[in-house]
Amino acid sequence: MMGNIVVFICVNVVGALMHSLMETAQRRAFLDTRNCIAARLDMEDENEKLERLLLSVLPQHVAMEMKNDIISPVEGQFHKIYIQKHEQVR
Repeated sequence: MMGNIVVFICVNVVGALMHSLMETAQRRAFLDTRNCIAARLDMEDENEKLERLLLSVLPQHVAMEMKNDIISPVEGQFHKIYIQKHEQVR
């Protein structure tokens, strides 16, 4: 009878400890995921601000060409000059 009580208490203590450890791990995983999502959203906001700034300074076709060159750079090309020739400009 006394042995059953000791086993019962030990099993409950181990169960409570495991529950506490699992709860802590789940909370940490949740907070890490939340922080990752918040950082991604902040980065997307910053990218939108940078794109608006770029479009406020340059014409859209030049800005898009620059973005494409930054995303997929050509090897051996240090600085590209974004100049277009226009005929009969007044």
